[in-house]
Amino acid sequence: MEVEVKKISPKEILIIVTGEGHTLGNLIAKEAMEHPHVVFATYRIPHPLQDRMEISIIVDENYNIEKALAEIINNIKRNLEEFRKKIEEVL
Repeated sequence: MEVEVKKISPKEILIIVTGEGHTLGNLIAKEAMEHPHVVFATYRIPHPLQDRMEISIIVDENYNIEKALAEIINNIKRNLEEFRKKIEEVL
């Protein structure tokens, strides 16, 4: 996986991810839309023959995009850890 920040401003970020697909893009976009300060989040794969995905997140004007992205990633990590623990309990 390669990650490149293509565009960043105080309220918007565009990240290019090479080597990943719909699973990661959907996970990040859906978690981002749950954040109270995110006004728009999506991902797209510009062409099915390219191994490249674009993730776009926009926050409201009173919030910092870097802070929101850190919170989104931490929420994903926390949810995955909780899922892992629940699976271990039933196994």
